Amino acid sequence: MVSDTDPDMTEPTATPIRRRVLLAAAATLPASRIATAQDFPSRPLRIVVPFPAGGAVDIMARIAAEALTARLGQRVVVESRSGAAGNIAAEFVARGPADGYMLLSAGQGILAINPALYRRLPFDPVADFAWIGMVGSSANVILAHPDVAPVTSIADLVALARARPGQITYGSFGPGSLAHLTVEVISLAAGVRFEDVPYRGAASMFTDLLAGRIGFGMASPPTAVPPAREGRVRAIGVTTRDRLAALPNVPTLVESGFPDLELPGWHALVAPAATPAPILARLRAEFDAVLASHAYIAAMEAIHTDVRRLSPAEADALLGRERRLWAEAVRASGATVE
Repeated sequence: MVSDTDPDMTEPTATPIRRRVLLAAAATLPASRIATAQDFPSRPLRIVVPFPAGGAVDIMARIAAEALTARLGQRVVVESRSGAAGNIAAEFVARGPADGYMLLSAGQGILAINPALYRRLPFDPVADFAWIGMVGSSANVILAHPDVAPVTSIADLVALARARPGQITYGSFGPGSLAHLTVEVISLAAGVRFEDVPYRGAASMFTDLLAGRIGFGMASPPTAVPPAREGRVRAIGVTTRDRLAALPNVPTLVESGFPDLELPGWHALVAPAATPAPILARLRAEFDAVLASHAYIAAMEAIHTDVRRLSPAEADALLGRERRLWAEAVRASGATVE
């Protein structure tokens, strides 16, 4: 092939060749790469959720999808691809088309914990994704069974663990899960040890907690609030800096003597990093408008979830802090996954 910079090629001949090369290259690009932000979107979008349908993350994603549908004028659908602590969904989106039509719902697990937990990942959580916005942030509620762990506060729980080292059981979702590492962080700060009982999912763990087969566990507010109000379990702490409005008498970890422990659960929308900048800007602007709307805030409040508006720079700072925190928790726990 003759280069259009070949010194033997005269300018009148070079110009048509250059034009044909550029037109041929443009024809091979996905439509979204040559479209403007004003043309986007021209077909439905997908939000890939890394957990089964019906859970808290799925519910949050569906609220976000409905709100984005109204803003973008195209349907936004939610698709579940669960497994491998979110890595299946993350790899699927990271290797998918970077055209703005497929987004990922990603939280601490994918973006902060898994890089330290897994020896090898089929994607790069730092380089492969671009921030769109935080879907929601919520407390996790620490719940104790009154017969197995007869405590009314985190201080009581720590004292019980000191008196009965290694005998106080808690339910997690496996080594390196958010529940496991949150308890690990509390254990390190308090200098005590709890006995981890891993489960395949939140439903089976919560069933055993209610039945008194484990001493304590952690659950999202929609799951935790009803049995706590009924007295079937005791809510002894929440993992956010502020108290949960639905359980106003339950202190935070910060109030319970752990001033550096603010461990909310959150999920964000991210896109493949190679998504064209105008498309990313459009998605960020539209989702930021969603986050500012009274309807979206009210919908999230109904499931005890806070709305946080973070710029990409603020998100980078948050992710940096979270990666350092969870990397230390993973190291201390000794958990690794091949």
